Amino acid sequence: MRIAVFVENRNGVGLASEIMRAPGAGDHSFHLVTADRDGNVAGWIEEEAAARFDDLVVRNLFAVDEALSADEFLEELGYRVQAFAEQEDIDRLVFFNDQSQRGRRVAGALGRTVPLVLVQDGHLDFRFKKTEAGLHDQNWYYGSSSPAAVCVWGPATANHLTFRTADANPPVHITGALGHSDDPALLRAARSTTHRHAKAAGERLRIVLLDQPLSNQSKLSRNDHRTQLTEVCEALHEFGDIEIKPHPSTLGGHLDWLRTLENVEVLDEKALLDAEALDGYDLAVTFFSTTYLQTLRAGTPLVLFSPPPLNIVFPTVNHPLLRNVGTVGELVDVAAELQRSGKFAANVHGEPVEHFLTFHDDVPARVLAIIEKAAVPAEPPAPRWTTAEDTRVGLTRAERALHAVERRVVRPRSLAVLGLGFSYVTGVAIPVLTYTQALLAQSPVDIRYYDLGAYTRSEDVMAELEGAEVVLINSLAPFWRSALANELVQALQDAGKSVVLYAHETEYVMNFEGGQHTLRHEEMLRLLPKLKVLCVSTSQADMFRQLGVSDPVVVYNTVPRDTHRARARRTPGERPRIVMVGSMQDRKGLDLFSRVAELAYTQGLPWRFAWIGHKTWRIGPSTLLSDRVEWMGALSRDRVREELAASDVFFLSSVDDPMPLSVVEAVQQRLRAVTYHRVGSREVLEGVAGYRSFAEYTPEAALEALRRVLDEEVSETDYQDVEDLFDIDAFAARMTTALGLPGPGEGSREEHTDAFDAVLSRHGRYLAEDFTRHMEKGQHDDALRVGTEILRRRQPVDVLVGMAEIRARRGQTEDAVKLLSAAAIAGGERARVWTEVARVAELLGARGRSIRSLARKEAVRIQVGNRSARLLAPGGREQ
Repeated sequence: MRIAVFVENRNGVGLASEIMRAPGAGDHSFHLVTADRDGNVAGWIEEEAAARFDDLVVRNLFAVDEALSADEFLEELGYRVQAFAEQEDIDRLVFFNDQSQRGRRVAGALGRTVPLVLVQDGHLDFRFKKTEAGLHDQNWYYGSSSPAAVCVWGPATANHLTFRTADANPPVHITGALGHSDDPALLRAARSTTHRHAKAAGERLRIVLLDQPLSNQSKLSRNDHRTQLTEVCEALHEFGDIEIKPHPSTLGGHLDWLRTLENVEVLDEKALLDAEALDGYDLAVTFFSTTYLQTLRAGTPLVLFSPPPLNIVFPTVNHPLLRNVGTVGELVDVAAELQRSGKFAANVHGEPVEHFLTFHDDVPARVLAIIEKAAVPAEPPAPRWTTAEDTRVGLTRAERALHAVERRVVRPRSLAVLGLGFSYVTGVAIPVLTYTQALLAQSPVDIRYYDLGAYTRSEDVMAELEGAEVVLINSLAPFWRSALANELVQALQDAGKSVVLYAHETEYVMNFEGGQHTLRHEEMLRLLPKLKVLCVSTSQADMFRQLGVSDPVVVYNTVPRDTHRARARRTPGERPRIVMVGSMQDRKGLDLFSRVAELAYTQGLPWRFAWIGHKTWRIGPSTLLSDRVEWMGALSRDRVREELAASDVFFLSSVDDPMPLSVVEAVQQRLRAVTYHRVGSREVLEGVAGYRSFAEYTPEAALEALRRVLDEEVSETDYQDVEDLFDIDAFAARMTTALGLPGPGEGSREEHTDAFDAVLSRHGRYLAEDFTRHMEKGQHDDALRVGTEILRRRQPVDVLVGMAEIRARRGQTEDAVKLLSAAAIAGGERARVWTEVARVAELLGARGRSIRSLARKEAVRIQVGNRSARLLAPGGREQ
């Protein structure tokens, strides 16, 4: 097969080389083609191709300096690429952008004669502050040229392409990103929950500003672009040394202007800032860019800055190294906290990285397989006066009537997920994170995550959830550990929201947490009968029925498709290895696991025992931690998979676990499994060859189960049947049905345009400093923003008075009066407070006269009272 790859930049050459290294690529011939009459782009592409290929020649469809105007060049491009395809007998053409000027011409010229495969190159899932009549940004139209197939990075892009309202929907395939999705270092970074502290608190930061060609791309005017860069550099200089890395396509005039900025070092625009180079910086700042993948690899915090004039917004990603800001003041606050404390104020809310990037270890092979199967799309049928629904063949009248009713049913289009943290470290978040990725890929649903731990008032959460139709609470933990959950759920129900609980806890946890948080637990028990409850096992559902839940729904759970899933050996070795995965705590059976290891040793069994998981404080003084066990600590998901594959039995020693994900992962890797009789896994594994349970929670019973399972062969058929039950698509279908959300192919939705209002997760003691700094510099909008955050936590008088003064000077009398009233009752040095209230009241005109008069009288009264108290005190005299 003769495959042409149309490239417009260096990165396109790199992507072509990834595809050409895929297994089976040697059966095809590849042809790199570009279109450039100026010579610069073609020169860069040829240079990159020479570095990556031994003898592959880049075909430029134009001669350098060919006498053509811009319009003539684009018109001629269509003819020349068509002639090239015919002359070279091209069977397929791969390109990376069908909305660039060149890409549109290629798509228009070849779309009906050659199968075109569009492969995503760069982040496309941008949002917009406002969408007005007329054209959107070109990213919105990506894939709308009716190519034969589109290969995208992740479910968010697939969701947009599939459910975009205005355009034909091409066949969309989620392959992951070439060069990114199959990178284990990036996968580890994407699932990380920590930010390493690069420097000691108080040291100056090394900051890199990754500029973008915003004015060249008509996303900002040249004046606005330069104004924002100037303000950012001036504001950040207080906290560190600044370097600017221009984009490689930056024009000479802008490069010359950058070099006029003070206290800034301008780097070579052609220099490559990969993960290794970025590792030397304490903070990176950009507007919107795929650079976030490199900063994640490097472990460098990145601020995505969307200034007010810029309409396009990078989506809010919930990761400890990413932060979205909308003003220079917010950016300064983040840099100030990093410099003062060494801690990065990342996004509290947002979507996981894997909404935008699906991880696979065979991305090039997936892309090549789609290229090989691509076919020219059939001509669209002529418009019909009747819909396809009206002409279904073979349907009875009753069935047609049912379809007519179904078409009128409006399913919810938005889902808010509430919880206490969302990461791949704890099992409680993994199923719902995995589910929403699958839901995005197949349904027109807008999904938002909210960490309840970031709020102090339920009113603020209600404001965030105003547009959500379905609210899913992930686990019972928020009811026990947050002071807001019970009140919030009641308020959501009163507001007519559909509130659903996805429970992961069992009787053991319920009893433990009920003893720790008695009052909140009792409030939760009163709420439970009013909620729809989703369960991970039938035994858990039975428990909730006893608590008054009328109809709990068993949906089970799921696990991500990890890149490393090697099968365990079919026959145990001479020294069988027995492994457990879980946090080290009594509920997980630390004592039992240790005593089984000791018992096996005393009986002369050559068994090896290993435990993977971090140590917790929930370990009793009498719990045995045996030296016969290899305590391995916390490992990455990839390492856990490797350890499972290197073992012979997965021994879940938990006394109580509703449906442990670790057992599902063991099943995926065909590892023998042993669990206690009361664990949820028994419901789906009982009777399967390769699985045993023990009814008595004793070392002797567990040891006997291990003996028996080691003598069994794993049943491939039964294990596959269990694996299918927990398959992502099967789980997603159950969850979607239970939540009443639209399933695959059900309608479309308009593009969601707003961005998250990211709640600051910052140390309270620094907020007052930030407020004062903004006030002193006259940055009143930022002072109000920080002041509002302070007031959500407490009500210091100086902040109340300062905010009242700003509101008064802006003529916002009602707001100023409310703030002054709050200051009057907030406490503090009373005489000074009333004096400040009187001063601000003078700015309120007629409305402030009575306030000023009262405040002055109160200040005098308190001063006189204080003086009298000193005189009347024993031994007191006037100083």
